[in-house]
Amino acid sequence: MKKTARIISAILVIFAFVSCSSRNYNEEMKISEETFYKGKYLEAARLLLPNINKAGKDELLFMMETGLMLHTGEDYQTSNKVLLRAGKLAQLMPISITQQAASLLSNDTNSNYRGEDFEKVLIHVYLGINFLMLGEYDSARVEFMAVNNELSKIKSENGEARYKQNLMAKYLTAIAFEIVGERDNDTRDIEFAYIEYKQVYNLDPNLAMVKDDLLRVSSRLGYDDDYQEWKSKFKKSYSADADSGELVTIFQAGRSAIKKSRGPLLKDPDMGPVIRLTINTSNLTAGLTAAAILVTLNNAENPIAKFVKRSNKVDRIRVEAGGRNLTTTMLEDVETTAVKNLEDDYGRLYAKVAASIATKTIATLAAGIAAKKVAEQFKQTKGLAGLIGTAVGAGAGTVMFSSMKPDLRCWHTLPANFQLGRMDLKPG
Repeated sequence: MKKTARIISAILVIFAFVSCSSRNYNEEMKISEETFYKGKYLEAARLLLPNINKAGKDELLFMMETGLMLHTGEDYQTSNKVLLRAGKLAQLMPISITQQAASLLSNDTNSNYRGEDFEKVLIHVYLGINFLMLGEYDSARVEFMAVNNELSKIKSENGEARYKQNLMAKYLTAIAFEIVGERDNDTRDIEFAYIEYKQVYNLDPNLAMVKDDLLRVSSRLGYDDDYQEWKSKFKKSYSADADSGELVTIFQAGRSAIKKSRGPLLKDPDMGPVIRLTINTSNLTAGLTAAAILVTLNNAENPIAKFVKRSNKVDRIRVEAGGRNLTTTMLEDVETTAVKNLEDDYGRLYAKVAASIATKTIATLAAGIAAKKVAEQFKQTKGLAGLIGTAVGAGAGTVMFSSMKPDLRCWHTLPANFQLGRMDLKPG
């Protein structure tokens, strides 16, 4: 009787696990996101504020969303308070959600959201821009430098860096150092800005505005040889009124990609064949067939999501001021980074995940058959035997794996890309 009680207890625990769920993140975000895209940025942020002050599995996501909404609503101080907390929380979660193969074998929305690597890096980008808008240039350059420091730490399995330098952060680092250098009349800061501009040029030699930066700063530092070299290479010179001003425009274009399901697990061209191969090459328990295993997985979804781009109606913007104009240039393609990185992870993970799903399904169904045999040994539980066989075999198998879905949580309000434009303005 004791054995039977334990089996029933296990069944109840399994059913409690797979059926216990709360309102998911995407449902929580729906109204706030709609409000945000109607241009009511601060109202959208207020809808989410209660969620950032209580611990929960989506705490990091709510902080990132709220911080961005406050930033867009020009409440830079409050945005920084939220994003600084998000940055600290992200540091406590160093592993990307797609780097946890084991967690992908169940409905992972029950776990704490750890964030994609590029999302955690963008926290620092927004902090830096906030500090720029507040005129706190020293703090801004700390955050922008943190971006590429964080990127350099993110390695692939072979030890190589997974990300290139963030061009937007690098360019804004140069701007921040140049501003501080001019403010404090500190040649060292201006020299650092010059080094950053040169690195930006090396990363993208076709970026027109950095050519003006190299001419301007080399002239300002009195680097005559460098200036002549740039002048010869770019076929232009630098000249500006000593009292001229400058306009720097940061444009966050469109809506970034969001996560969607890849669809039914067994129909996936990558995972489906691996699952079938694993099943067909396994030693199956008597009474367990490949067909029964496949039926169990028939309604399961691929547990690894994909990023899908959304439509973006504005390609770039043109600004006219003081008789001059600028057109913004894309420096950071957020949506392409999101899509590419998750596809890279998928290529690395799918075989391991598919084989593990097949193995766990076989083990679960085999346990159901074994449990039924144990129950049948007890005459007094004849009526219960069929229930146990059904509950463990079909319940713990079919229900558990049918409930397997991808984690579709992601930072919804990110732009598709970051753009920047820069031009001198005449005095007055």
